Amino acid sequence: MTKVAALLLIALISAFVWWRFYFFHRNPARRSPPGNDPVCAADGRIVYIEPVVLPDGANAYHQRVGAVFDLAGPWTVIATYLGIFDVHVVRAPMAGRVRLHRIEPIGDNTSMGRSFIYAALRRPLPAGQRAYLDKNEFLGVDIEGDGRILLVLMADWWIDQITPLVEDGAWIERGQAIGKILMGSQVDVWVPEGSIKPAPVTGDRVRAGEMVLGVRPRQR
Repeated sequence: MTKVAALLLIALISAFVWWRFYFFHRNPARRSPPGNDPVCAADGRIVYIEPVVLPDGANAYHQRVGAVFDLAGPWTVIATYLGIFDVHVVRAPMAGRVRLHRIEPIGDNTSMGRSFIYAALRRPLPAGQRAYLDKNEFLGVDIEGDGRILLVLMADWWIDQITPLVEDGAWIERGQAIGKILMGSQVDVWVPEGSIKPAPVTGDRVRAGEMVLGVRPRQR
């Protein structure tokens, strides 16, 4: 190995170690905008925004979530894919009382690799490319305050660690850090249909705690 090649190898290893053990774990301070409109829960790219009606029209993933949270009726799901360079600390969209529900994987976790491609292209992630939804472990977060919002924090196949940063039953504030997912991952926000008008659209890049997720209907 030449000296140049050796130096390049050392630089690459150093960059990986810095990314893996420092940069990836960063948790920058965030300031939420004024008001009570829900804020985004995760950094990343919106890969789909879809209506779901439970129990009718529900797929296997929707049924898993519906069973965990005891859901019925129409909901809107806003999905954010977190890439390898995104902050992986998840924040509360609104203030409220939190309940945690950890769900084990069905078999082995499945890769989210295709999500990375569609997010990079700013294209909606097709339903046929979401096999991980039916199998991967997730941490469900139920927040009840001025309304109800649900979060589904999902882990990728090669690192299956989701760490809650709050206690079950605790009162949390809007924009507060509530969990962390190691490596590639996705965060779904479930809101009752009509409770907010989503602010971002599919393909948009969002920031947790700082950007408004959706606007609540205004009282006349």
